[in-house]
Amino acid sequence: MKTSLLLLFLMAGSVLAETSRWSGTSTIAFNGSSTLHEWGGRVDARPFTTTVTTDSAGNPTKLEATVTVEVAKMDTAETKRDENMRKAMQAAAHPFITAVIDTPFTAVRQGDAAPATLPLKLTMLGQTQTVIGKISQWKQQGDKASFELDFDLSLKKSGITVPSVLLFIRVGDTICVHATVSLKRHHS
Repeated sequence: MKTSLLLLFLMAGSVLAETSRWSGTSTIAFNGSSTLHEWGGRVDARPFTTTVTTDSAGNPTKLEATVTVEVAKMDTAETKRDENMRKAMQAAAHPFITAVIDTPFTAVRQGDAAPATLPLKLTMLGQTQTVIGKISQWKQQGDKASFELDFDLSLKKSGITVPSVLLFIRVGDTICVHATVSLKRHHS
């Protein structure tokens, strides 16, 4: 009897949960420094889908998405720098950077406060690391949402080695990443 009741509650809970899909786009800016100057670039992520699971009251409980960036499309507006960047990132062997989001909504937002953080698993050069991005400029109106996401990335921790130029010009270890994200809900 107890097993039957437990199974009934589990089935009822899964029926009451709802999933919505949101199409997403993102433009990503990345900025770093070197011995001589600051530098930066940008890249558009491939279009992606974010899945939001809600409870029976309509409250979000889980977020899932995979965002992919093509290394070959990263652009610093300087051909030689782009060539060196792709070489350092081993673009031929590892053509994509992926960010996987699979997190309980409480890690993103608590109570009625706007979302503040977004944990993600970032994979570059075949190595995965956990990154906690800071959310700002959160806006949601009806079926549209947008926000900005910022995090710092260590080249060393990511397995990226950039050789020095002329023996003294070196690229700094920290890359600042800024993503502008737009989401639109799909309707069944």
